[in-house]
Amino acid sequence: PPRARTAARGGGACRGTAARLLAVAVATLGGLMVSDGHAHPPSDSLMPVIDGRTIMVGGKAFYVRGVCYSPVPINESMLFGPYGDYFTDEYAFLWRRDLPLIRAMGANAIRIYGWDDASSHQLFLDYVQSQELRVLITYPLGSASNTPVRGDMNRQLVVDRFAKQVHKYGEHPAILAWSFGNEINMMEHGFLQEFDREFVCGWNVADEKHGGCYNPASPPNETNPCMDSSYCVYDKLFRWINKAAAAAHEGSAVPVLSTFADTDLVLDKIGRAGWVAPSVDLWAVQLYRGSSFGPWFAQAANASNTPGNHKPFLVTEYGVDAYHDVCGHDEKIGVCFNQLGDTSGSGEDEGTQATFNRNLTIELAWHSSSQPHCDRHSDEYRDLRALTGDDEYLDSMCVSAGGFVYGWVDEYWKGSYVAAECRPNFWDPAFTLATCEYKAHVTCPNWNASLHDLCGQPLFSSPDHYQNEEWFGLTTPTKCADSMDSLRLRKAYWALREEWTGGDSTDQIVMPSCARVTKCPNDCSARGRCETDQNMCGPATSRPNSGAPCCVCAPGWAGVECEELDARTTLSLVCGFGLLALIACVFLSSALRNGFGPRKYATQYANGMGMEQGLLQDHKLLVGSQVSPYGSGAALTTRQ
Repeated sequence: PPRARTAARGGGACRGTAARLLAVAVATLGGLMVSDGHAHPPSDSLMPVIDGRTIMVGGKAFYVRGVCYSPVPINESMLFGPYGDYFTDEYAFLWRRDLPLIRAMGANAIRIYGWDDASSHQLFLDYVQSQELRVLITYPLGSASNTPVRGDMNRQLVVDRFAKQVHKYGEHPAILAWSFGNEINMMEHGFLQEFDREFVCGWNVADEKHGGCYNPASPPNETNPCMDSSYCVYDKLFRWINKAAAAAHEGSAVPVLSTFADTDLVLDKIGRAGWVAPSVDLWAVQLYRGSSFGPWFAQAANASNTPGNHKPFLVTEYGVDAYHDVCGHDEKIGVCFNQLGDTSGSGEDEGTQATFNRNLTIELAWHSSSQPHCDRHSDEYRDLRALTGDDEYLDSMCVSAGGFVYGWVDEYWKGSYVAAECRPNFWDPAFTLATCEYKAHVTCPNWNASLHDLCGQPLFSSPDHYQNEEWFGLTTPTKCADSMDSLRLRKAYWALREEWTGGDSTDQIVMPSCARVTKCPNDCSARGRCETDQNMCGPATSRPNSGAPCCVCAPGWAGVECEELDARTTLSLVCGFGLLALIACVFLSSALRNGFGPRKYATQYANGMGMEQGLLQDHKLLVGSQVSPYGSGAALTTRQ
């Protein structure tokens, strides 16, 4: 997940120009914003394909109503094992808790930030499909320090690893697309610098305000040396991404993209150098521009209006956090001493988050390529064309394939790595204000992932001019057990659910309380105890109620609910009954050898004899007869 976002320059929403235009557009918008609460269930025949600026699934436009999904529990971190890979069978209890809630809010897709290549994620993908969702899978590249890209050999190794992972899962019906890296153009990641050094582009890595080429206020012109040097750097970056996409497509038709940060005028770079990446299926950008996306849609349409570059845009992150931080508003504050729960006027602000996220979601749908008026053969298109007379305007209204709101749950680990820090922090005896960055909270970085801290960075476009990285969730967690948290659904969850389902979803929202997330099936039938440790419970399977939490059964019992006798008890009972049967057989055999034949008894009882009389008669016969009652003519030996 990202740690810093750059505020976009420019303002003003790109809206309609007349009231009657508004009426026509609103009439077509409803189908995008309001659904029956469900995506079309994926199947093997519903592979996503790109048609112009639209994602098509099963012959129908698929508008992405997505949620960024990184379910890191309290007191765990992406920086330690399992390194964010909560999509293996051992952590099934997390996505079994979450995905039904995401589906119930009307979303049809999630975005994840990577997993361990060596582990299996088949069960996770199957469960995503069962919830009628799609997943955008990010293949993490980290930074150039841990993913070397200088030299053809190093770049090819990364391409091969990526393609192998894509081919591993092929065209699984849950997969929407793959992303090659995340915010790959951020200066902090170092990839641009590596391409500059290897290809001697002459690109000045410093920010424009410091005399460099990075993050300019406006596109460079032909007299600016940054014009050619920035093209050189991005040309090499896009060619590398294109090579990865082409390799992935050799074994899978799943769409491939790469996500970019909204920095360094990335749309200008896509417009000038994007043509070298024909194998990339979509462009994707993370947008944190405040209450509106502003002119971004028109700029995106303009940047990709050439035939070889005419692709959909996905907004792979958008939204605001749920905390009001006074540190951002007061320009006189250089270093932030306010803490959670103090009297500074800071605090959780669910209402503002809900309002901003809802408005941004509506604005995103306004510019969806899935709207009827985006089809140039439709009556809606002809009506709007007659009203505006402007094809460029209509193109800007039809540029987006949807987006992913950031994010699902507050992540307490994110305070360990933010843009504004004090090194060392306040708890270190060597702390000094001189080592604090502008607007840094003095407790940050904070590596204690059990604390909900305020770490982040100033961002003018945020409601309070500050991004608190640990507070972006549509839900907020409370620790119940190791790796198991309950969730409280924030107002933003309900606001988006109302937009996406019309508030009439038939799905029942089951609140994920501690009692529910740690509950074992049937309370273990009162024959065992409930265990929440996934290491003790083992990995989940496709069988319901498998994995954590699980029942640790009392001696003699087994089964998911401790409803069955265990193997040892069953074997003991079988052996016991077998031994009894053997004893009975030995007794019967002995009795038969001593003359208690069933045929004799049957005759005697038939003649009206009682048991006592029958036994006496048998004794006389055995003693006095020379013929065996069990064989024809067999001699008997008279015993004295």
